[in-house]
Amino acid sequence: MTWRTVAVQWVTVLVLLGALAVIQIYHPEWTGIDIGRTAASGNDYHAIDGDSFKAGNIEIRLYGIDAPEYRQTCSDKGKTQPCGRLALDVLSRLIRNKDVNCNIIDRDRYGRQVSVCREDILEINREMVRLGWAVAYRRHALDYVSAEREAKTARRGIWAWAFEMPEDYRARNKVLLGSMVED
Repeated sequence: MTWRTVAVQWVTVLVLLGALAVIQIYHPEWTGIDIGRTAASGNDYHAIDGDSFKAGNIEIRLYGIDAPEYRQTCSDKGKTQPCGRLALDVLSRLIRNKDVNCNIIDRDRYGRQVSVCREDILEINREMVRLGWAVAYRRHALDYVSAEREAKTARRGIWAWAFEMPEDYRARNKVLLGSMVED
């Protein structure tokens, strides 16, 4: 075997590993490789709001979705609805006493694991949007646009009321409250 043949084989291996790494970063569900997997049992977590929860000491932000902030309200014919608290309640029900498995996609600027999470075959990120308690966070992903369209058409969750997009709510309140409001 010549030096050139060995070099070509190594370059081929490195290119394939690089391609696999890129696929794992952008589409981890395609590979089935559990790099960066977090498993949380139902006794060691709690929902923080409609798009994040704690698993033990690990804070997890659901990838590709944006839910109303905890203090955010929606309007229903002049009546105020606590849509942020309602979104938190729905996420709590989806993960309560369940084994949740999360594939880490990234880390956000707060150090949280940005993840796609499942309880058995149910993808929690998609279900929050499909039920109308979160919107597709288009600035970060387009994965949940069809689920949002379904919820909006059926007037589920926050789509039953008038509401401000969570990202706009945070931006408006950052001006009023400083950096106390997270995304």
